[in-house]
Amino acid sequence: MTLNFKNLNVSSLDYSEIVESLKTFLSSEPSLSELDYDNPASSVNMLINILATATAYNGVYAQFGYRESFLSTSNLLESIVGHASNGSVLLEVKKSASCTRNVLVTGNTLESYTTFVGNAPDGSEVLFFNLEKISPNIPSQVTLISGISVKQYTDWDFNSQSMVLPTSVDPNSIKLYSVDTSGNIIEWQKIDKTSMTETTQYYYTVLNTVNGYLVTTNLPESFNLTTDYTVYTKAVLSNGYFGNQASIIPLSNTQFLTTATPSGGYSELTVDFAKSKVKFLANATNRCVTINDYILAILNSGISGTENIDDISVINGDQPGTIKIYVDGLESSSANNLITYLGSLSVAGTSLVYEQ
Repeated sequence: MTLNFKNLNVSSLDYSEIVESLKTFLSSEPSLSELDYDNPASSVNMLINILATATAYNGVYAQFGYRESFLSTSNLLESIVGHASNGSVLLEVKKSASCTRNVLVTGNTLESYTTFVGNAPDGSEVLFFNLEKISPNIPSQVTLISGISVKQYTDWDFNSQSMVLPTSVDPNSIKLYSVDTSGNIIEWQKIDKTSMTETTQYYYTVLNTVNGYLVTTNLPESFNLTTDYTVYTKAVLSNGYFGNQASIIPLSNTQFLTTATPSGGYSELTVDFAKSKVKFLANATNRCVTINDYILAILNSGISGTENIDDISVINGDQPGTIKIYVDGLESSSANNLITYLGSLSVAGTSLVYEQ
């Protein structure tokens, strides 16, 4: 018996079509043509149903696997996070509201992760934490990030020079510390792996991994931590969108010199936003050439108020080489920061204008 498998069509994901294809294929063989394929009580009918079921399952799994293997066709956030980790791109699975303000402290130095109390738009209490240490009597630019609490993690792996933190923390709030045998504490410099602009041998990066955020110092020329060091990280446990548009109350010894509104928080990363971020940040050139490049760059600028694609407008200007940029509701200080940021990504000869 010789079967021509070129005539067997089982690429369909429709179960009934697979069954009919198997019947047609097998009945075309003279020695098998007399079998009762259509009788539900026959053994050959049962066999075809078993084969069709296995074929349908394998087809679905194969299509699912192939689709999720490519960023352009992925529909699952887990798959996109995997693509991000391969491209050294950090995706915030859950992100807290944050803002950057100029702060003046009197008296003693204000340590990182000091608690500020604020009020959400509904009047409920919401907490904020400063990510930078603030020296007294000198106006300082400080990031304030909303969250539930500050967590400390100590399970450092000295073999891989890394640790994994849960996705419940905001990765932008992660800081790494080491303590030597004399009790000296070093706060390490956080860098973006795609840019590698380190200024010290004590630097680390944060990347996505399959089950959390990978905090690692396994980078070129970074200091190698040995077991006689104590190593720990701190991070803010995210409260998602809860701090958006909240008011922040200054401490008794602090004064806010600017009043940027907290924004950008979300409890779940959308698939479309995740794709846009990976597409832009995984680009090795990291340059804006097309209108879409500018839109993706704005979405991923990290500037408060630029997170919603529906608020972003980018069009060609009236003059050659001019690009008009506008984001609905963006504060003037943030707009200036946005133009400065985009200017560093634009090709020579391009002029950016912030207007509607």
